[in-house]
Amino acid sequence: MSFNVSIQPNDINFITTADATLLDSALAAKINLPHGCKNGGCGACKCKLTSGSVTHQEYAPSALSPQELADNTILLCKASATSDVVLDIPGFANGFPIKTLPSKIESIEKIGSVAILKLKLPANQSFEFFAGQYIDLSHAGKNRSYSLANSPSATGVIELHIRYRQGGVFSEALWNEFKAGQILRFKGPLGSFTLQDSAAPILMVCTGTGFAPLKSILEYMLATNSKRKVHLIWGNFQPEDFYLTELLPLWQQQLDLSVTLCSNENTPADYYHGLVTEYIAQNYPDLSQYQVYACGNPGMIESLYNSAISELNLVKTNFFSDVFTPSA
Repeated sequence: MSFNVSIQPNDINFITTADATLLDSALAAKINLPHGCKNGGCGACKCKLTSGSVTHQEYAPSALSPQELADNTILLCKASATSDVVLDIPGFANGFPIKTLPSKIESIEKIGSVAILKLKLPANQSFEFFAGQYIDLSHAGKNRSYSLANSPSATGVIELHIRYRQGGVFSEALWNEFKAGQILRFKGPLGSFTLQDSAAPILMVCTGTGFAPLKSILEYMLATNSKRKVHLIWGNFQPEDFYLTELLPLWQQQLDLSVTLCSNENTPADYYHGLVTEYIAQNYPDLSQYQVYACGNPGMIESLYNSAISELNLVKTNFFSDVFTPSA
């Protein structure tokens, strides 16, 4: 059975079915609704259900509280319609069209356990995206989601950061099979982890290759001569896990940017020894005037969200996240 979905105040409509989530139906209709992890973990796809009814699949309790559910807030990635529905998504703009395109591997640079993959786009096709968005890359009949790591102003080539995972279908192929010139197909742009229009100071918090979308946002801020104050807090298990750190002092010359690198093992004197969440708790007792952009493993993001809201005075609507979950 099919149902109509109406998005207010934009007056955008699409069709869904009882066995599909609202988010999947929207993306199939090339409507890029706000979302992040797509698995009910981050809460980025929350919106108001103003009429109609839905059922929810299982989701993380931190993504949607019982009070929010009682107030008719839903998760687009886990909600399926049981009638025609109307959604209220303030500030939503459909953004750039979602496309499926071929690309050619331009280069693969391996830095420790991370590969910097650059893909050349077709000369006769335009591909526009917002800094912080991601694409779905296809290989061997499977799709994997990777954040775009370059600024939207860099035309013709897109950059992805991919950490090696033993047995991972895509990372094994990247390390052992892929060559320059090989064709890969992708779909995008996807996601809503993007820089918000504000003058508020920013905490950018990431672990591992969660650095990729923040790199995109920082390079966009460089290209647009942003004057916003930013503190990048990047955590890895050990110093050897960091990569492209040579970019950080160059960015600091042009942006109002401070940087803290955190590691748990063999920590250099100029790094913070411990977790990114511990550093923030010790150094930012009041986040009421800040926006927080967090990207990385689900445990870090959930811990940061809970502590920032309950202990550090962060306004809920000023927390933006993109959850990275390892894929086989």
